[in-house]
Amino acid sequence: MKKRKLGIGFAEEVAKVTLQNGHFKHHLRSNESWKESLIPNFDDSVENSSFRLWRLTCLISFVVVAFFIIFLRLFHLQIAQGSENRNLADGNRIQIKIIHASRGVIFDRDGDVLAKNEPGFRLLVNSKARYISRDDALKMETSGDPNYKNLEIDNVRSYRNSEKTAHILGYVGEITEEELKLPQFKNYRPGDQIGRGGIEEAFESYLKGSDGGEIVEVDAEGREVRIIRKTDSIPGGNLYLTIDGELQNQAFDKLLEATQKSKSCCASLVASNPATGEILALVSLPSFDPTKIDEALIGKNSPLLNRVIGGTYPPGSTFKIASALAGLQSGKITPGTIYEDTGIVRLGLYEFTNWYFTQHGGKEGSVDMVKALKRSNDTYFYQLGQAIGEKNLAETAGELGLGSKLGIEIAGEEMGLIPGDAWKRQNINEVWFPGDTLHMAIGQGYVLSTPLQINNLISLVATGGEEFQPHLALKLTDSNGKLIKNFEAVGKQLKFKKEYWAVIKHGLSEVPKAGGTAWPFFNFPIATAGKTGTAEFGAEEKTHAWYTSYAPIDDPKIAVTVLIEGGGEGSSVASPVVKELYRYYFSEDKNNLIKDIGQIASDSAKILGE
Repeated sequence: MKKRKLGIGFAEEVAKVTLQNGHFKHHLRSNESWKESLIPNFDDSVENSSFRLWRLTCLISFVVVAFFIIFLRLFHLQIAQGSENRNLADGNRIQIKIIHASRGVIFDRDGDVLAKNEPGFRLLVNSKARYISRDDALKMETSGDPNYKNLEIDNVRSYRNSEKTAHILGYVGEITEEELKLPQFKNYRPGDQIGRGGIEEAFESYLKGSDGGEIVEVDAEGREVRIIRKTDSIPGGNLYLTIDGELQNQAFDKLLEATQKSKSCCASLVASNPATGEILALVSLPSFDPTKIDEALIGKNSPLLNRVIGGTYPPGSTFKIASALAGLQSGKITPGTIYEDTGIVRLGLYEFTNWYFTQHGGKEGSVDMVKALKRSNDTYFYQLGQAIGEKNLAETAGELGLGSKLGIEIAGEEMGLIPGDAWKRQNINEVWFPGDTLHMAIGQGYVLSTPLQINNLISLVATGGEEFQPHLALKLTDSNGKLIKNFEAVGKQLKFKKEYWAVIKHGLSEVPKAGGTAWPFFNFPIATAGKTGTAEFGAEEKTHAWYTSYAPIDDPKIAVTVLIEGGGEGSSVASPVVKELYRYYFSEDKNNLIKDIGQIASDSAKILGE
């Protein structure tokens, strides 16, 4: 059996007491069996004093070191990292929630909604935002999805007419990391939506609003206990546009129908009030769904391109309005100047033919300016171009807004091109030839313009030379409807004599009448003025179909320009679209459109059209 040790002090104390009392004194010296009888298995061997001291020292040292380590840890947690740990603790108890501002609503001129907000949820993970439906948000909550804490209540942009107003309104998209670094976006956060294209981009600062937030205390399970502090968001301002919503719908439908009928890929239409510059309708085909931009980016025929302001095309005979004014302005041509139409104008080895001669072998005899505009006579304008030269043509075209941006609010406007000798030398490395001037006079050759520029040109005729900048914004209000700003039109009078405008007006008023080139208008009940255009392009002898017009003649309320790419003749393809738009616009009861009085001109009249 193993002997037990009772420690250092026990044996010494027993010996001490025994010796003092005289008990067992003899036996202690001669016999130690008492130990076994008194305490069985007793072992009185003890460690020496140095070993005992070392052991005690180790124990004390261990305790001191342990307490020192604990002290250092407490110092580190409470002093060195105190602020950080308090923030972490508060982060578990305190949450900051963003209250996203509602984007401003966009209305048409009559107060009908074009773009609004719908409730939505923003899921922000790794600085990337994804918008999800209410049902998906509820599933995340009930399933205990850890990403639920990253879910924010937000707004989703909704567009009333989707594709029909896409090129006017634009769309919204997530802000990029590069944009977040720019000064103008200093108040934006990752995942925020910003305007892209159209009105959404042009008026981003008005529409955005200011986000708010709240500091919320939550329990251990993340449930809200109380709101500590709250700052309400400030909704964005509301914007009213000059657009006539129902006219916009009609324009889109009529243009799409004509485009499909002519088997064209693309087209554009713009309608405005010539007396104010207010855009009443703007359509570019193909269009896109503002909520499905990924599809539009890879869509056929560049659906994101706003062809009204960003498409440049040879204007064809619509440019003859500028040529006629250039002739009058030069002083070398008068309204009574007569040129004989022989069907062909020869310039050296080259022949330049009139469209009527090319198509039907016809000649039109003596032609003055009014007849030249009515019949869109190429021969007249070839000789006019020879008489005044390309410099006069270019200078007048520039004064009429061709070859430069008109300054509409939305991005993407192109300048077009009014060429000349210097331009041709620099860009084509050739001199300007006399034949270039003849082509330029009828809107061919190197001349390029946008539909917006041609609409501005016809508007100048309608107003007698008073120019208004084309614009889409009508007024701005706060979210409660209080007026903040009116966007008022300011006009300027161009330096052309009134009698010049009168001659041009007379000529264009004859175009929709019997014998003119806009034969679909021959029996239209409202007096209108306009100019057809059939512009050649490319190597396949295709033609763009143009028609630009205003009505009524005496008190113009609307100007409309239509371009159908590769659609054929302006008279038979583009002008019927304008006619149907006028039919709607001037109807007293727009739900029961007026009917034509009389029959549409017979098919034989088509030979009169350009």
